[in-house]
Amino acid sequence: MFPQKVRTENELSVLVRDLAWNDGFGCYTRNGFEKLIWPEIADRARYIIYFDVDGMHALNDLYQGYDVADAMIKRALAILRLTDYVAGQWKSGDEFLICLTEAGPAMDNDQRLELDPRGMMERLIDELKKQGMSATFAIVPVISMDLAANVKPAVDQVYAAKKERGIER
Repeated sequence: MFPQKVRTENELSVLVRDLAWNDGFGCYTRNGFEKLIWPEIADRARYIIYFDVDGMHALNDLYQGYDVADAMIKRALAILRLTDYVAGQWKSGDEFLICLTEAGPAMDNDQRLELDPRGMMERLIDELKKQGMSATFAIVPVISMDLAANVKPAVDQVYAAKKERGIER
């Protein structure tokens, strides 16, 4: 049997953050969002915006790695409201989930922007365009406390739209 290393509270919080956060995109990982964030915000979640960046593999080939394209996406995601949450690499490296929420009782909602999923999607499209990128989007209302039940219709819509346009995942 291997000896167990005893971790301090600070080491555990760093470990949790490392497992829950993707620095490259400046957002949560899928696991971090599902396990840490969703349970805290599910009752305030109103919309899911799901998007798949078009041609991400070609961008990575063009820039000879992930760093440049990741930074471009991170810049585009910076327009989100403070009360919205992003999880990257949802199904693969180029798919993202954004959860638009209403402010909770103890939160100071970012009043720069109202809860407007279509407007948010259009701003994201514009920001991605500024970076020379495009994406396929879907917006669905949150209808359940079950995250998978909310995300599946959005994923299905994105895949169907990409297939219809002749774009492979």
